[in-house]
Amino acid sequence: VPGSKGNPVGGSKDVGTLTYFAGIKSRGEPTQMIAKYGGVQMKVNLISFEEWGKLKSDKIPFMPFITQSDGTIMLETENICKHLATMGGKFVVDSKQEELCKIANSAPMQLADPLYNLPDGGASLGVPPFEKWLEAVIPVLKDLVSKLGDGPFFAGEAPGYGEAFIFHDLDNQFALAKPELTTAIGKEAMAKLEAFYARFAALDGIKEYLAERPKVWGVPGSKGNPA
Repeated sequence: VPGSKGNPVGGSKDVGTLTYFAGIKSRGEPTQMIAKYGGVQMKVNLISFEEWGKLKSDKIPFMPFITQSDGTIMLETENICKHLATMGGKFVVDSKQEELCKIANSAPMQLADPLYNLPDGGASLGVPPFEKWLEAVIPVLKDLVSKLGDGPFFAGEAPGYGEAFIFHDLDNQFALAKPELTTAIGKEAMAKLEAFYARFAALDGIKEYLAERPKVWGVPGSKGNPA
């Protein structure tokens, strides 16, 4: 029954603890935004690279992950995003949003994360140079403009959970290369993405998260944190 321990949706929205890197604007962001929008109770444990080196194991091979109340570990960013959205009950959850979340969590869209956060732009992880990434991401952005249509959101009048990840990607991409992207996709197309970005940023829960998040991101020496 909804609200029971076996089916807490509609009752308790406490999902446990999310663990991710401190100071890195990457996959930990859309997960937290989805939880905030849906009013989901989720502790957040942000750790250093050194702490992650000690924690990483066969049981926990990558982040983010959620440690649930019974001690079990939930892995895979896209699964976590969908789970949080379902628990929150406010974001649209359907196959189109699953596809959108996958696009956002895959190359070339997601490669803006290492390009923005890491001093070598992710080269040591196999991330292509900035110019190659720019070339690859342009057709994906054009397709997203087409998917968005007249909006206001990709899901129509109400936003879907995959859009939190798209917003995150655009946030990093605008910081990295907004002039270059505008030239490549055109001012009209960029205006549509900017309008979506602004609408999503103004959502209840999202605006609070954005106001509270760190002002400086990335490893020192990265594009996000060049000091």
